[in-house]
Amino acid sequence: MNPNDITPRVAAGDLTTNTLKTARQGLLRVHKLLLEVERVELERSRGRLTPNEYLQAVLNDPAFEWLRPASQLIVQIDEALDFAEHEEEPVSGPVAATLLAQVRALLTPVPPTTMFASRYLQMLQRHPEVVFAHRDLMAELPKGLLGPLPALTQ
Repeated sequence: MNPNDITPRVAAGDLTTNTLKTARQGLLRVHKLLLEVERVELERSRGRLTPNEYLQAVLNDPAFEWLRPASQLIVQIDEALDFAEHEEEPVSGPVAATLLAQVRALLTPVPPTTMFASRYLQMLQRHPEVVFAHRDLMAELPKGLLGPLPALTQ
């Protein structure tokens, strides 16, 4: 190693974990925008919601049900990151690859074969801020995640 080279070396596992963290942040941004759009639409019909009414709507109202796959995926990513942090290990490559592929698959709504995909496609067509958040997230995802999901070994 050249003593003049002070560039820090990043372990492959750290890179995988960082990529997953970046994807999580992007997915959170998209999710938050989708929640805000649904809230505005719900308040148009019901009137202004208190924070508690809004929380109850997110948890129980059918208008928010389509967002649950994104919410669940965020939780899965959080669990993988928390487990890795607890074990003081990077997220394993197969786990990270599976989660990143799930993010890409969830946010690729064509053809719209699920309730999420159908509604997400509508959001992309109607709300430019969702388009920009989508673009930013997809640009951060590693390429080559369009094939079959890798087998998850435990």
